[in-house]
Amino acid sequence: MNRNSQAEGLFFSGNLRVFLVVFLFGVSVRAQNVYVVDQFNPSGVGGNSYVGGQIGNVWANWFGNAFQSLAWDSTSDASNNPASGSMKINLNFNNSGAIPNQFEVYDGFNGISPALNGLQYTNFQCDVRFAQGSATTNGTFGFLQFGIAVGNSQDYFGGVSVPSSNTNWVHVSINLNATADPNLQSINDVLIHIYGPAMSGVSTLWVDNIEFAGASPITTNCVVDWNNVHQRIDGFGASSAWDGTWTTNQADILFSTNLGVVYSDNLSNQYTNNGVGLSLLRNHIIPAGSTLASATPTTAETQIIQWAQARGAQVWSTPWTPPAGFKSINDIYDTNTATGSGINGGSFLGGNATNLAYASQLANYVASMKNTYGVNLYAISIQNEPDANVTSYEACQWTNTFIHDFVTNLYNALVAQGVGSTKIILPESQNWQDYQNLAGPAMTDPNVAADVGIVADHNYDGANGPANLAKNSYGKALWETEVSQLSGETSDIANGVYYAQRIFLFMTVAQANAWHYWWIVPYGSQTGLLDENAAPTKRLFTVGNYSRFVRPGYYRIDVANNNPITSISAYKDPNSGNFAVVAVNPTSTVVTQIFNLANFSAGSVTPWITSSNLSLASQPVVGVTNASFTYALPAMSVMTFVGQGYVPPSSITISSASFNPGGPAFVLTWNSTAGATYSVFKTNVLGGAVASWPALVTGYPVGGATGGPLSYTDTTATVSPAFYRVSSP
Repeated sequence: MNRNSQAEGLFFSGNLRVFLVVFLFGVSVRAQNVYVVDQFNPSGVGGNSYVGGQIGNVWANWFGNAFQSLAWDSTSDASNNPASGSMKINLNFNNSGAIPNQFEVYDGFNGISPALNGLQYTNFQCDVRFAQGSATTNGTFGFLQFGIAVGNSQDYFGGVSVPSSNTNWVHVSINLNATADPNLQSINDVLIHIYGPAMSGVSTLWVDNIEFAGASPITTNCVVDWNNVHQRIDGFGASSAWDGTWTTNQADILFSTNLGVVYSDNLSNQYTNNGVGLSLLRNHIIPAGSTLASATPTTAETQIIQWAQARGAQVWSTPWTPPAGFKSINDIYDTNTATGSGINGGSFLGGNATNLAYASQLANYVASMKNTYGVNLYAISIQNEPDANVTSYEACQWTNTFIHDFVTNLYNALVAQGVGSTKIILPESQNWQDYQNLAGPAMTDPNVAADVGIVADHNYDGANGPANLAKNSYGKALWETEVSQLSGETSDIANGVYYAQRIFLFMTVAQANAWHYWWIVPYGSQTGLLDENAAPTKRLFTVGNYSRFVRPGYYRIDVANNNPITSISAYKDPNSGNFAVVAVNPTSTVVTQIFNLANFSAGSVTPWITSSNLSLASQPVVGVTNASFTYALPAMSVMTFVGQGYVPPSSITISSASFNPGGPAFVLTWNSTAGATYSVFKTNVLGGAVASWPALVTGYPVGGATGGPLSYTDTTATVSPAFYRVSSP
């Protein structure tokens, strides 16, 4: 819950492993935006009634044998509010148990949902008191710490040592530094902890009014610069690997930009949404059954491949393994051996004969897809995750030397089959930074690098890794080609916002040309853009906030944003002038954002939103005035603003002017630029600065001009002398 309040307390610095003692007096601070975690009112939180004894559904002890019990106490409230209460924690520091003399009370691993961002909520506050006679150490009731859970670990951002002579309520206020401690950029819970190895005896602790505070929301600005151009965008996609069963309506929601697509999941539940417009499809190659150079690999996914291509997507293919006869059963990077008759794991043999035969097979596959199925493959990868330790499904490890030697063989085989325009992708390491340097030898040999079209890797580097996304693309297109949270995904907006932020980082930091999620429909885990039953997830639509509007051939243009919380990127089509600005608000509050357009303008933009209750839904048109527009970004949302950009004309020539005394009316006509809006000014006294001339109209026409002759009629005109000026915007 959120509220605006006047807070009191002494602010002090506190972050990871740095703790200061709170002085026991307060000073006033300015009005703040406050997120209340728990005020311990009788009604409780999350539908759990504290007066009904359900506080244990919210707060519990994570670990530590000093903990005895907790309860809601209606007789003790920090604000002396008889209608409220506090949480009472009973402790016994008796140096017994597996984790003696400490406790860790918390509100669950997702007690705060959606998570708070410490860049926005920069202060933690609560009230505490200890009972007379509670266990002490060094003249205090122990060092009471506060923090958050990070996986199965703890991050304590601050604490307080209450003197043993003080049994009154003490107000705690701890500043958070989420820049120094990035864990605090995702606050999902609150930890309350004491570790007192020298303490002995029972203690009673009350806690009340737990909340996070930050400065009141402000309006922030970003500048979208048409002329500051970055990388070309090749598209956004996912994989259909191993899945041969699809419907045309599923193809429509995935690969088209149609409006109002009606489709069903595998349980016959029906949905209506707008197509997300994926522009890339990655499919799995089934290895040939022999080592003959004439053998042709296949795929089970020809149906969805053809439908994706028909809807405008580019298709590319990846082998998970060569035939077993081209492999050793021994892995390279670990001590495992292949299973599944040599298909699952093992390593590539290399050597001239193997390279020639296997390259011929892959070229046969590309030619067969073209000649048999009418599919013009955009690219083919040499190997999926050639550094992965896998023996439970199709896999094969390669050295960087094997990859180097294979490239020219594959290119020559593709040329021989008449499909030489198919790009070669390498190395598709499991990690974005390619720690085995699988690409290095090939890409630093100019004779080999010339045959490579795309440098690509996966992003299995932890939820927010790697720390450095920048990498060497060797002058080639740079693609991220697979990622998911393999432990399983949720289908909610928090997960969708997470992936929108990951795409933002890959576009703006890594400067990737393409980004892919893993599966479209998963097997055995929730790691698809659709779930296991082919029902939509929020990440499908937040990916769609990019893929539907940022089309192949667009270029990323620069955004300078003074808001450290929102993630904003922008893209343009240099041919049509179409543009898209994608804004991600990962916070639990509305953010008012001003978008200033530099070196271009637009008549209007159309917002498209994905939020907790909307999925890639268009919103009312927003006018652009003087190359600027403002929008309140909803909490936990991804917005895409779509428009037709134009560069304001350097000069405007009025082609005709006529006065109709019967109106009376004065008609001005000039040659307009498509998408441009204009202002018309008028004065009856010629002299002085033109900036002071009164405006008859601005932002004309609404939505922008269509190009060609444009007229404006001044119905206030009289026979008196008047002077007119037209400008854009």
